[in-house]
Amino acid sequence: MEALQVFLVGHAAWAYVISRPLASVLRVKINPYLVMLLGMIPDVDILLQEYIKHRSVTHSVLLWGIAFIPLFIMYRRRSIPYFVAVIQHIIFGDVVVASTNILWPLRFQVGMGNSLLSPLNIAMEFIGMGMALLLILRYDKAMVAMNSRNILGMVVMLPLIGSMLYLFTTDGLLFLDHILGIGGISSKSIIRGVYDAIDILAIVLHISFAALLSASVLQGLRALLVRMH
Repeated sequence: MEALQVFLVGHAAWAYVISRPLASVLRVKINPYLVMLLGMIPDVDILLQEYIKHRSVTHSVLLWGIAFIPLFIMYRRRSIPYFVAVIQHIIFGDVVVASTNILWPLRFQVGMGNSLLSPLNIAMEFIGMGMALLLILRYDKAMVAMNSRNILGMVVMLPLIGSMLYLFTTDGLLFLDHILGIGGISSKSIIRGVYDAIDILAIVLHISFAALLSASVLQGLRALLVRMH
């Protein structure tokens, strides 16, 4: 198995951080929840490892470019922020903190090879979350307002929670051991709490971002209840 490069929360946050200003420049509207979901979508191959290798098909800029051609034709510049949301996962997150064959099936392996729990990676996660929060308050205040559309926050929240739960299943622990093996750390040491606080910070990141999205979803549910009455 290959290593997971950036926690899903980082991919989701940076997808929004990069795509939101781009949408403003292009003068197009975006769905922030869809942008965040697309930022995580290449890692769906983690659930399909019996059929495809991690960081292969779903991490190919070449294949994503081909897949988006119909969208480019139909929606033109409106599709660009969504395409960038996917691609940043590969050429920003995965390349900065790991190594990825970004032109699969061709051979073009690039990356810095840092560990998942490296200070650089954790810093990127925190910076991405902080910037995402500021941009939400600047451009998408509706995400924290009583709006029925905010129920869509569940499409981002559930994968974030699921990804953390997965790491503590039997298969997930084996996957985690491989990831942490880059830095000589084991999943047992994390569970027992004998490793430093960096792993705890990673969990806190997911919980914090999920909490923000939970507030958004609750606002959406409130709006629906008000509408029903």
